[in-house]
Amino acid sequence: MKKLKKIVITLLKIGVSLLLLYLVFRKISFSDAWDRITASNFLFLVPALIAFTVSQLISSQRLLLYFHAENFLINKIDNLKLYLVGMFYNFCIPGGIGGDAYKVYILNKKFGWSVKKLTCSVFSDRLSGLLAIILLIEMLTFLILDGALKLLIIPAVSLTIVAAHLFCTKYFPGFKRIFYRALLYSLGVQILQLVTIYFILKSFTQVEGVWIYFIVFLISAVLSIISFSGLGVREWLFMKAAQYFTFNAEISVSTALLFSFITAIVALIGICFYNFKFKTEID
Repeated sequence: MKKLKKIVITLLKIGVSLLLLYLVFRKISFSDAWDRITASNFLFLVPALIAFTVSQLISSQRLLLYFHAENFLINKIDNLKLYLVGMFYNFCIPGGIGGDAYKVYILNKKFGWSVKKLTCSVFSDRLSGLLAIILLIEMLTFLILDGALKLLIIPAVSLTIVAAHLFCTKYFPGFKRIFYRALLYSLGVQILQLVTIYFILKSFTQVEGVWIYFIVFLISAVLSIISFSGLGVREWLFMKAAQYFTFNAEISVSTALLFSFITAIVALIGICFYNFKFKTEID
């Protein structure tokens, strides 16, 4: 029954991605978007790729922080390899075991560590990333507002952090002491991904409305859970942003596509470590 449920959810996510991509390319020709991509300045895509890669290195360190908090003392390099394999599963394999479930399965099988505690570690790692996204959306939203509304940025951000800390303290007390350190890692991850979007836009010489692009990208990161690896959601939201804010629609969609390509490039590295052997020593 669980296997059937997993298959149905996966098919629904793939369906959502295909439907949204279909809606996007009904409005914007894929060939036109591809022409935009091939005409972009690839010199700006190099720092975009570097920024995204570093964001994933930091993300793997954040996960390691949660593992170590539960005394799962996995080696740093092994953790990075496992993270990349999980990323490969999440982005490149439609269906079957997900990247997070794969990490839990392998670590339980190799070391006999508690599935429940491993799951809590991985889940809390995800929640930390979500908190950073919410905080950045709040900050960017208030920054583009006029007048006295900007003053709301401090209480809004403060209340969000306090609420998240109380939630962590109540439901995941074992991670209370690493809450703020993990949040800093999460903010670093998301800021570097915004840097990735910035350089992609620069490759199209599109810098106007960059704050709007950032907000739309962060919203797409939250909504990516309803699609397969965020495909379709990013492209559709970027297209809608172009309509509402009079951006160039082809550039908007091409930006989302390029981000997906960069993600795929980094995710494919994970296949190199698919059958890696854990070291006997741990940090």
